[in-house]
Amino acid sequence: MEDLAALVATILVLLGGVALINILLAALSRRKKLKPWIAMVFNALTGFAAIFGISISWALGIVPLMGLIVGSIILTWPNRKRR
Repeated sequence: MEDLAALVATILVLLGGVALINILLAALSRRKKLKPWIAMVFNALTGFAAIFGISISWALGIVPLMGLIVGSIILTWPNRKRR
């Protein structure tokens, strides 16, 4: 049983890392430090990770799902109008 708990904890940490990297890439893309398509592709991969996590358990899938939502908002928010 301890091995199963360690596996689930590892998966949770990895999915959390994917979510954090997604948010970081979206922020870098927003500040024009990174090409937008790189952040969009990683955002799609985060979506697949969220689907994988949700297929196992909602508790595992909620972390990348939140990263996906935040990353999508950052990527699609309109730019400020410059005067």
